Amino acid sequence: MITEVDESTVNPELVQGRYLFRLEGRTLDDIRSLGGNDPADDARFATVARVSEVNLGLYQTLLAPVVRSMVTERSAEAMRATHPNRLRFAAFSDRNPMMQPVKALAESVRAGRRPVSADNPLLAMEQATSTWITSCLEAYGDFRDAMTEAVFLNTYGSPLLQALVGLGVQQAAPHHAERDLIREAREAQLRAELGQRFETGGLEEAALRALVYIRLAEGSVDERGFAMLKLVRASRPAAKRLSMARFKEILREQYLLVRLDEERALRSLPMLLGEDDAGRKAALDVLRRVLAARGEMSDESTRRLARVEELFGVRLAKAVKAETAHV
Repeated sequence: MITEVDESTVNPELVQGRYLFRLEGRTLDDIRSLGGNDPADDARFATVARVSEVNLGLYQTLLAPVVRSMVTERSAEAMRATHPNRLRFAAFSDRNPMMQPVKALAESVRAGRRPVSADNPLLAMEQATSTWITSCLEAYGDFRDAMTEAVFLNTYGSPLLQALVGLGVQQAAPHHAERDLIREAREAQLRAELGQRFETGGLEEAALRALVYIRLAEGSVDERGFAMLKLVRASRPAAKRLSMARFKEILREQYLLVRLDEERALRSLPMLLGEDDAGRKAALDVLRRVLAARGEMSDESTRRLARVEELFGVRLAKAVKAETAHV
């Protein structure tokens, strides 16, 4: 999501340029809600794939040997050079000798260019013409898209064509079981590898895991939080500063751990925090600064932050309690 920075934007100094970039989570249900993702569509695209396979087989069997025997490297190069998409640019480039006078004329026009007055009738005519051209192009684009969609739906949705390529009603939406098995095997392997990483790491891993846990409730992130993280990173001594590649690797791993088992990821946080109370305070301070970069948090994020603060402050609270009891 891209929005323009205005007076209501919180911490605009953390935004590069005039626009704020934000990432919002989406699922397949968001795509399905747009419509047009029914079994009939699956059948049409399956027909496209089957027709493409048939055409490829016919070409490789009947035409490819003939083309290879007739085409030389020079003729292939000539065909590439005269391709319409290349030729239309080359014709108006400096490689065309006929365009040299245009180049000189353009330089003279550029040197003598002067803005016209706002009430110039030619300026009004130019703006009206531009608006008319824009409207015509948009109307043509809408008409072209509608015609293309109609041709696609009527051609590849034809029961006759689907039957000719071997896709009956029962076979209209083939299910590739082998692909599901491969994906499930990869997911199982990833889960097994991640399952051994919950209690591995230090303060950096704990802070990023807590950040992911809290931000998941928002369903979105923007560049201000990342900008704040970079400022915090730059303020650390060079010897203790994580490389950007390592930072991204840790962030990705902590995200996967939280998504795999949120409760276990939270329960194991104290194991990563260590015995250094000052380090815990510093990590919690960084976490609060990053969370505050985008302004006010939702109620759920506030509740999650309170839970994280409790986990970060376990040793601090115990130490204070023990000291009070001793006194």
